[in-house]
Amino acid sequence: MITTIVVSIISLGLLIFFHELGHFLIAKKIGIRVEKFSLGFGPELIGFTKGETRYLVSLIPFGGYVKMAGENSQARQGMPWEFNMRSVGERMLVVFFGPLFNFILAFLLFVIVFKIGVVSFNIDTTIIGKISEGYPAQTAGLVPGDKIISINGEKVSNWMEVQGNIRKGIEHPLNIRVLRGTREMELKILPRWDKDEMRKIIGISPQESIKKFSILKAIYEGFLQTVLLTYAILKGLFLIIIGRIKPDIAGPIGIVQMLGAQVRYGITSLLYFIGFLSVNLAIINLFPIPIVDGGVILLLFIEKLKGRPVSDKNRQLLEQVGLVLLIILMIFATFKDIVRIR
Repeated sequence: MITTIVVSIISLGLLIFFHELGHFLIAKKIGIRVEKFSLGFGPELIGFTKGETRYLVSLIPFGGYVKMAGENSQARQGMPWEFNMRSVGERMLVVFFGPLFNFILAFLLFVIVFKIGVVSFNIDTTIIGKISEGYPAQTAGLVPGDKIISINGEKVSNWMEVQGNIRKGIEHPLNIRVLRGTREMELKILPRWDKDEMRKIIGISPQESIKKFSILKAIYEGFLQTVLLTYAILKGLFLIIIGRIKPDIAGPIGIVQMLGAQVRYGITSLLYFIGFLSVNLAIINLFPIPIVDGGVILLLFIEKLKGRPVSDKNRQLLEQVGLVLLIILMIFATFKDIVRIR
């Protein structure tokens, strides 16, 4: 449990750091004065000042911010280093670099994963590669190398069919027939609900092998994975919007649980999942909701069309609406997490 919490804080901190680093670096490059660079919200825990910037870690770890001179209308002095004194294009660039750096982080993590080596599972057979210690499969007597022939009398020919049949059983033991060497045997195994993976399992995994890539191939595969994952997430969102599939989102509890599950599978699984979260964070931040980066870009686009900025009153109203929407979404996601756990 402690390991899961520590890994979750470090992982989320990495996502937030890269996001805010994107805003920070491009702002400094353009010549905008950055007053604060914070990991977290709320009261300052630790920090130091270098140049005109205060670097700090704040109490609440789920977030972060870069405070630039001139963002607040009441503090504007009309100086060239202030955010709102820069052109619309420059301000859009500063806002966009946050999500962009999350895409870059995902790409870098995927490159590392492919360079270390990707675990390739042989899902075309039903041969067991590994038995998890303390799980129902071990208790029942299954061993690596056993080939699953049938579950509850239904023949299985690949690993997807094995998983599908396991998910069906939770209240009554499964009758699993296996081939061990030249001898067939039948075992009774009761699946259990795994809170980390949020599904019924017995503690078995297919045979696996490690596939490593050269650095150039890893870069190519990392880029391709980032693009394909972005496409898959956007496609999923579109299908949810048109009602083709039901939304199945995870809140903070679910994300922490899934991070804990990845720790058990090893460093490459953990790094890949952090990359997956980073792509999701980038896409969410590009939503046209006023309180996130995409909403700010939308308001800047309106400013470009109208020739004048959206009034502070209207902007604050839109931000409040966006905040309410995000809070509702967070409550809904957290509620679903709790239901899954129960």
